[in-house]
Amino acid sequence: MTRVWPDPTRILVVEDERLTSNLLKARLEMEGLHVRQAWNGQEALALLAEEPVELVLTDLMMPTMNGFRLIQEIRQLPGAPGKVPILVISINQNEQEMVACFAAGADDFMGKPILIPLLMERLWRLHQRGPAAE
Repeated sequence: MTRVWPDPTRILVVEDERLTSNLLKARLEMEGLHVRQAWNGQEALALLAEEPVELVLTDLMMPTMNGFRLIQEIRQLPGAPGKVPILVISINQNEQEMVACFAAGADDFMGKPILIPLLMERLWRLHQRGPAAE
């Protein structure tokens, strides 16, 4: 499927594993997305304060501030930044973790290892849907 992302479509990738983050960045940029990287939730919030994004892709298990807390903090932001679509990626794929992600305010969840075609489809769907509902 050919997707044409509006320019710029900015995505924040929050992943503490540098190799995974850099591979995601390279692949997302090949799709025409503008990628910012953060290594934990605290860095992600600082980047969101500097420049809004259209999508957030976050891991859950990170140092300093984990993905659950990051999602909750994003949802507390006023206006459009607090409604940005959030896709969670996690090595743990159990029902309890998925329920906790959605309860925190995530819009979608997928497990690792990351299948790029599935990732791109889910990001596209979230982008097309737009900001999260209140």
